Amino acid sequence: MNAEPHDIDAPDLAATIGALTPDQLNALPFGAIRLDAAADVLFYSDVERQQSGYRKEVLGRAFFLEIAPCFGQSQYKRRIEQALAGGKLDITFDHTADLPNGAQDVDLHVRVVSATDGGCWILTRIED
Repeated sequence: MNAEPHDIDAPDLAATIGALTPDQLNALPFGAIRLDAAADVLFYSDVERQQSGYRKEVLGRAFFLEIAPCFGQSQYKRRIEQALAGGKLDITFDHTADLPNGAQDVDLHVRVVSATDGGCWILTRIED
């Protein structure tokens, strides 16, 4: 894979996304969120801000409680927590969300991959 993956479903994305610079992450055609092992936000891409409409400062904040409670209250939280527990996880699911920008019932394609140093990446793309 080249230095800038452009497919959210690329098979080797989990192995390469952590090596991207913030500028490269912001240039991806899908949203990228990096969580630490405690589920606090370490990175929140420009595309994710644009998709979600979330404009407040997010770094250091609790993802499931403050940023995306829809993930925290869903059946997906348990699966995401598996990635945070340090296991190797690479899952994909579709999710319907209400976004802070007022969009209702937005269909998201979500991929969660374990980060190499703990925590995980949550990658999102709005489906047409």
